[in-house]
Formats: sequence, C-alpha cells, structure tokens
Amino acid sequence: MKKSLLLCGTWVTGYLIHSCSPYIKALQTTKDLDEEHSFQEFIKQYNYSQPKIIDMLHSSRQKHFLHNMIVQNENAFNLFKVYLSNNQSNLNDDNGHQLHIVFNASENVKGNNNDVNSGLLATIIDNAFGQLSFLAAGFVPTATANLQVDYKKPIKLNEDYLITCEVQNIQGRKVFLKAVVQDSENNICSEANAIFLTVNWGGNQWKKMVQLFQNTRLFNQGIQKLFYNEQ
Repeated sequence: MKKSLLLCGTWVTGYLIHSCSPYIKALQTTKDLDEEHSFQEFIKQYNYSQPKIIDMLHSSRQKHFLHNMIVQNENAFNLFKVYLSNNQSNLNDDNGHQLHIVFNASENVKGNNNDVNSGLLATIIDNAFGQLSFLAAGFVPTATANLQVDYKKPIKLNEDYLITCEVQNIQGRKVFLKAVVQDSENNICSEANAIFLTVNWGGNQWKKMVQLFQNTRLFNQGIQKLFYNEQ
C-alpha cells in the first residue's frame, strides 16, 4: 500500500513539474530580453516592458486560439510582443490604462492580396482589448460585446507594426476601448473601437476573493512580479 502511494505521489509530482515548467521558467525570468524592432525607442522612452504573465500565457499548453495556436507557432510571427507600463499607478487609473503590441507577421498568415489576413488583425486587437479590460475592471473577467475595426491601409508582411490600445471609459459593467494600428513611419493603418462587458465566469466567489486580497501585501507583491518584472 505504501509503495503504491509512493509511486502515485512520484507520478503526480513529475506531472505537475512537467505541466508547470513553462510558468516556472517565465516567473524566473529576471529581465525581459527584448527583440530588435522599429518601436524600441518608443518602448524605452515610456518605460514599457512585457509582463511575466504574458510570457506565461504565451508559454501555456492550454488550448487558446491566439496564445497556443498562433503565437507559439514559430511560422506565424517573426515578432510578437505585448507591453504594459512599468508604472503601477497606471493600473489604478480608470481612464489611464494602455497596452501596446508590436508585431511582425510572416508570409504564413497572408490573405488573398499578399497582405496580413484581416481576420488575424481583428483577433490580435480583440485579445488585447480582453487583457486590457480585465485589468481596467479590477481583475474581473470580461467578454466582447461589440468590436468594430476600420481598415485604412493594408498590413504588410515582414514589417513592424504597433498597436496602441486604450481604455476610454468604464460605465458599470461596460468597458469602452479604442485601438490604433501604426506602421514604422507612424501612418495609421487601422482603428478599432469596442465595448467589453464584465461577466460572472468566476462567479461571486471569484469577485469576493479578488476583493479580499486586493489590498493585501501578498496580492500587491504578486501583481508587481507578474506585471512589472520586479523581483
């Protein structure tokens, strides 16, 4: 009996280590080694960095259309980086939330006109809005209620683009957002507007847990490590 329990415990331990290794690796990262791109001066000027939690999502084995099926596919993007401000006060300002994405799409995601598939751009913006609205709503899950993308110029393959997402307003359950897509010469290529709604996917238990820990030292330290790469 003891031998069986020992073998079972060993198997469970090994499985947990194997499953959690991408998350552990991401959390152990001491510095975000940035890749070269056209918007580095802008990123450095405003002190942005890719949060560890994004590294975790992009390393996750959980099936997710953007993270698991596209970003982890080395043939889809030449570059894909998500940036948040290193200034924690920005997360506490209802109308000051911003998120930036720098991406360079490969030829494997081209549409019919040898440009980036328009649906892929909408997916990237929608996912960015979801992450940003989650933060703005106080770590409450949100879902897309309305998304409008205006395509002004084609998104070319193998070129760098910057997506700037911003919270415009929060009214009850509604989070209003906007986004602008620019090329390396600051030309506006696309614009988007969206409304996201907070939802009860986690139920009241999730909300109570967040409210309980939100002002505790442990919660704040965890946020610092996940979003600001602090040790």
